[in-house]
Amino acid sequence: MMDERVVIRLARDGAARARARTTTTRAGATRGILSLAPVGMRAGTPTTRVVVFHRARATTRSAPRRVVARACTARACTARALASGLALAQQTLLALGARAIEDAVNVAATPSAYAPSPYAAEDGLAQLFVCAFILVVGGVGMKVSLEGETEARETALADKVRAQTTAMSGATSTTMEAVHGEEDAGAVGAAVMARGVVRVNDVLSEEASAEMLRYVDETLRANDAGGKNLSMETFGNVYCKKNRWDLKLAYDAPVRKALGECVKSMREVLRTTCGEDAELVELAALVSDPGSTRQPVHPDTAYRRDPSVFTCFVALQDVERDMGPTLFIPGTNNAQAHVEFREGQERGGPVLQRPYELGVISRGDATLFDSRTLHCGTENESARRRVLFYFSFQRSASENPNAAISTIRTELRGKYTLADLLP
Repeated sequence: MMDERVVIRLARDGAARARARTTTTRAGATRGILSLAPVGMRAGTPTTRVVVFHRARATTRSAPRRVVARACTARACTARALASGLALAQQTLLALGARAIEDAVNVAATPSAYAPSPYAAEDGLAQLFVCAFILVVGGVGMKVSLEGETEARETALADKVRAQTTAMSGATSTTMEAVHGEEDAGAVGAAVMARGVVRVNDVLSEEASAEMLRYVDETLRANDAGGKNLSMETFGNVYCKKNRWDLKLAYDAPVRKALGECVKSMREVLRTTCGEDAELVELAALVSDPGSTRQPVHPDTAYRRDPSVFTCFVALQDVERDMGPTLFIPGTNNAQAHVEFREGQERGGPVLQRPYELGVISRGDATLFDSRTLHCGTENESARRRVLFYFSFQRSASENPNAAISTIRTELRGKYTLADLLP
């Protein structure tokens, strides 16, 4: 890289050539004085400031014109030499600087080649340990999160139940009156459409009830109903899960027998309310063990103008008042009742102050209701298990918002209509 010494040498060479052509004839001749001084630098590049000739005071008052002309010529030559030297130095410095910048950019833009470190057996073990640790921690975290969500949901439901119980404390409570099925089929159908719920006696024989009860108990034991990881293929979703199960039933012999008897006993009522082309959309058993808590009042189907699903609860044993009978609020299968329920935020309001009826029924008796009717399971304060065998039919071409999550096993979904089950 060119520095100041090169520049000075170039300048001195030019001055020497100029002096060689200058002849001093006598004392007092003109002298040329060259002054070079470094000046400020930019971006690391030295430059030069040239202070060109100034004349010394002459020792005589007049000099020959020839000498003066030669002195001027020398000054001009020296100035040209200096300018040429400075231009050359500047070009050299610029070229060197540009090349240095280009080299720096190329070095920065070129990534260093990847050279993997040697692999050792301990590295694989360490990575395996880290992966296993992450999986364990993630699994535990997910389990804790799900348990926390379930606990929070149950707490919210319990708070809702307390509010509803308070709102219903002044309402009148009665047990549901029976209407015998076949001889009064028209009256039963009309009552279901008007009130939303009706009781029908003797729809299932004692023998079939006992067989179904044993079948349900065996199925619960076989599927570890007391465990936490319940199969969604076997168990449906249910409010207030403590000691309560919604068991999806396989189409085994006891189930076929019980369903066939119930449909035969109620065929005219079911034809009137549902139609022969109605689809079987639920087939299950509701189980409430001692210690199960009260559910919040709810409809199974959000309000639609036209009825869609009708459900039949059949008692497999006598249901006493302390065993958690189903609570129904008659006349709530209509728009006005659902508006009041929503306006009360499902915690109060006029609809919860209406008289309600309890499904205190005997073995083999049933309650048939419109799924839009407000109802709930109550707390089982007895020492006995309460089991309700139930099935639901959906009217053809009706709107059922819960069709995808209805409580029926996958292999039975969309398989049977009421006509298929009638004798």
